[in-house]
Amino acid sequence: MSVKQFLDEYGRSRTASPSVRVFADVAGTPRTPAPTWWNHPVTIMFVAVIGAALSFTAPALPALSGLLVAISGVALASLAEIDRGRWSASRARAVEESVWIADQCGYRVDTAGGVLRWRNDERSMVARLGHRGGGWDLVLLDVEAPALGSDR
Repeated sequence: MSVKQFLDEYGRSRTASPSVRVFADVAGTPRTPAPTWWNHPVTIMFVAVIGAALSFTAPALPALSGLLVAISGVALASLAEIDRGRWSASRARAVEESVWIADQCGYRVDTAGGVLRWRNDERSMVARLGHRGGGWDLVLLDVEAPALGSDR
């Protein structure tokens, strides 16, 4: 276990990290940027509609420039939606791979309702899947997982 700084109600304190094990690069990620607010299809279309309206009403630009901006926005939003599907499929593959890899190392990891958990002899613990660099990382935490009924 490594020692990291965490904030608590008394300020900074040095406590043990809650992570038990990190499996790095259990699966690859797509080469495109991860889905965030700026590459969401709705955001792209919103910006494209505003840009098309402004370029259509600008007296210095030809009227077809608004149409070209709108068509470009639809194309970019479509590509962003395809990219979101790739990231979703990549995460699903990473969940399958992480369960298999953890099982090979003697950890019992399973998914319940789309939530990763790992089990020791006494209790169910939190497992997280995050992406960093070019791959998905599985992190097993020493934090007890909430009951499935209270996840709502």
